[in-house]
Amino acid sequence: MFLEVSQLDVRYAGRAQAAVHGVTLGLRAGDIGVLIGPSGCGKTTLLRAVAGLEPLSVGRVRMDGRLLDDAAGGVQVAPEARRIGMVFQDYALFPHLSVEQNIAFGVQHLPRAERAARVQRMLDLVGLAHAAKRAPHQLSGGQQQRIALARALAPQPRLLLLDEPFSNLDVD
Repeated sequence: MFLEVSQLDVRYAGRAQAAVHGVTLGLRAGDIGVLIGPSGCGKTTLLRAVAGLEPLSVGRVRMDGRLLDDAAGGVQVAPEARRIGMVFQDYALFPHLSVEQNIAFGVQHLPRAERAARVQRMLDLVGLAHAAKRAPHQLSGGQQQRIALARALAPQPRLLLLDEPFSNLDVD
């Protein structure tokens, strides 16, 4: 399995019920997995836990054989070291940065020319090259969602997690 989630629990302080309880799943490389459930059932929390943004109370997460999280063993690989991209439901764009600066955020470690080329490829991919210098708030919700998708893809993640990623995109 490429992604293995084993008996995962996430609990928040002060809450009797776990936000996520006993989740086990596996995906092979190239698989597309979909989480379906009612609002508040823990889908977003599960994605955030896999990405390393929520600590596990119980369970384990492996990606391509590498242990990313093990609640019992005290292992927690930092989110930035996981090579997992995430598109958040609310986009989580930086309002003080331009579209191109938002996309470049996760690839600051690249040499300037390579970073610029990567950002341009992402802008072309999502059809927003014309808006590169604009601020995110100057664009529609669907365009903002495409910025978030481009930003998540720019670092070339091994796994991409999408939290309601297409809810504001036009059919085209």
